Amino acid sequence: MQRPARLLFDISYTRTQAGNMGITRTVRRLFQEWTAALPAQGIECIPVAFNSAGFREIRGAGAANPAASLRPAERSKAAQLFRWVTGETFRRMVVASTALVPWHALRWIWSATSGWTFDALSSQARPVEFRSGDILFLCDASWNYPVWKAARRARAQGAKVVLLVYDLIPLRHPQFCFPLVPHIFGLWLREMLGIAHAVVCISAATEADVRQYAGETGLALPPMTHFRLGSDLPRVDSAAASVRPELARCLQGPAPCFAAIGSFEPKKNYEFLLEVFERLWARGMQVRLLIIGRESAESAELISRLRRHPEQGNRLWTIFDASDAEVGHAYNHCRALVFPSLAEGFGLPLVEARTRGCRVIASNLPVFVELADAGVTLYVSGVHAELEGRITELSAPGVDAKLPPMEPFTWQDSASQCLERMDRLLAAG
Repeated sequence: MQRPARLLFDISYTRTQAGNMGITRTVRRLFQEWTAALPAQGIECIPVAFNSAGFREIRGAGAANPAASLRPAERSKAAQLFRWVTGETFRRMVVASTALVPWHALRWIWSATSGWTFDALSSQARPVEFRSGDILFLCDASWNYPVWKAARRARAQGAKVVLLVYDLIPLRHPQFCFPLVPHIFGLWLREMLGIAHAVVCISAATEADVRQYAGETGLALPPMTHFRLGSDLPRVDSAAASVRPELARCLQGPAPCFAAIGSFEPKKNYEFLLEVFERLWARGMQVRLLIIGRESAESAELISRLRRHPEQGNRLWTIFDASDAEVGHAYNHCRALVFPSLAEGFGLPLVEARTRGCRVIASNLPVFVELADAGVTLYVSGVHAELEGRITELSAPGVDAKLPPMEPFTWQDSASQCLERMDRLLAAG
């Protein structure tokens, strides 16, 4: 297939978010790499945002800083409303109201609110006129808005629609999600599989799961493949001033410190991790636990428990607003990254840690098996004694916290691989 003249890149959700974890990091990094590399190939990379009447073109600070287009909506009233509606306080109100309001009514309320919010965010932007040869790349968290309405219009105008799937956690593990999400996500997946010309996944494990789910439910699949996410973060050993003193103290001293990095979501299994360390502390082991992650409504009780924990600030440390520099510092100075997740589509912390030579202890999820190298120690998921044993082994005197690093795979590599595999799918299709 001949390369397109225009690649239109959906940033609708990410431009409402101030954080830079998970999906928002993937969106920002792929967009930055493509806006830097594609013009030399004669391809214009244009940021677009959802509007129920059709996608709108979002321009930031111009060609000198194209990534600025990802940020201008963060402080708008509509973006603030959207973050509140998806935040902890509102979610608790919704859960409390389900005895009076049925879920199908709540879904309608969500649909109306989401549509209004994203329409307001893009109301002043210029409508996109798609043409034959364009590619519309949907890699944002587009289940937060009825993206299929605008994607169907883009396809009718001649664009090729490419959907990125991170995981099927809302469908496979609904217990880890806000109760409304599985309904919304399932609708999004069914609609988009019927519109997309191609699907790309962030791991072979996710691709296999999508294929299995389609077989179980009778959904027809467009051509599908997977690519790998990048893992480059700033190296920060020479920038100690950018690391807060309490974080530096946690990682210093004779007692080995184990780090867990990732949002405070139920699937991360941090309650299980805390129980493991409490058992080790009860046996007199001098080990420390550092947890770095963004707060979430679903883990409010655990977060409150961590803040009030008697070991907080002593053998337990929690950081909710760490910078990339501080995350990098943790990778460089902990004894090992501990990754006890019960469900993941990729596992970015595992790769980020290993490309820095940091040891990793991870549950035996299929995607972790896919990504693991000699520096990754796997344990049977959910078994306390298994994880306790792995931590005890790596806490022994003389154990080197560093091993030869995993071969680096940068976001530039990731963006290039994604584009190449997407081209191949569209050509075959």
